[in-house]
Amino acid sequence: MNTRVIGQGDLSPRAHAGSARRYSRAFRSRAFAGGIAAVLMALPASYGLACGYENPVNVARGLLNWAYLDSLHVVGAISNEVAEKRLPASNFSQKAPDLFGRRYHATQKALVRFGDMLGAAPHEPIALVLVEPVLWTRFEQDEHGTRTRVHVAGPQPGELVLVSGEAVIGEIAAQRLMLVDAYTRGLVRLYGSEVQIGQFLVTYGQIGESGGAPDTPQKPILSTASVEDRP
Repeated sequence: MNTRVIGQGDLSPRAHAGSARRYSRAFRSRAFAGGIAAVLMALPASYGLACGYENPVNVARGLLNWAYLDSLHVVGAISNEVAEKRLPASNFSQKAPDLFGRRYHATQKALVRFGDMLGAAPHEPIALVLVEPVLWTRFEQDEHGTRTRVHVAGPQPGELVLVSGEAVIGEIAAQRLMLVDAYTRGLVRLYGSEVQIGQFLVTYGQIGESGGAPDTPQKPILSTASVEDRP
């Protein structure tokens, strides 16, 4: 399936059709996973298997930017917002050691809340990566609602992928930032088909607004979001 990214400020999926690069996301996703595996195999055993909360993430970010073109533009956009005091600093950016996992669990809680918001309308599986620790999360629905799976290996082929940061998702989850505003400011980037991206923005663009809910004519699904334990 040919895919494209719609960049900052583009609310029309066709607006940048002429300039968007075409590539196979399935191939790049597999290569991304293979690249991460190769890097981990080359590291000393003391590094362990984990995301950026335990390991250096420079290589992982480089692979992420290759698999999802210009995804690291999110980092610059977030840095600008933090400098202008429109966003708080991310949990991952704090220098003090996270001895009891408090910051990780705060991020985990925000991801679950974000999954609850997505659960207000039916959707196909969605993958999200937080760029600071390169932490992947998948949001899946079944007959019971939405399940939030934190600390997964990555997306499955054909899934819509969101690239964002901890503070952005935290502010959306706290209903202090609308997803559509984050998107137009370059704080969230979307990777998938034009249909996937357009439908996602129409359905979920208003989440994060105080009292906001996805605009859908279908009966809402009660979310039963849960979290997978860290490996």
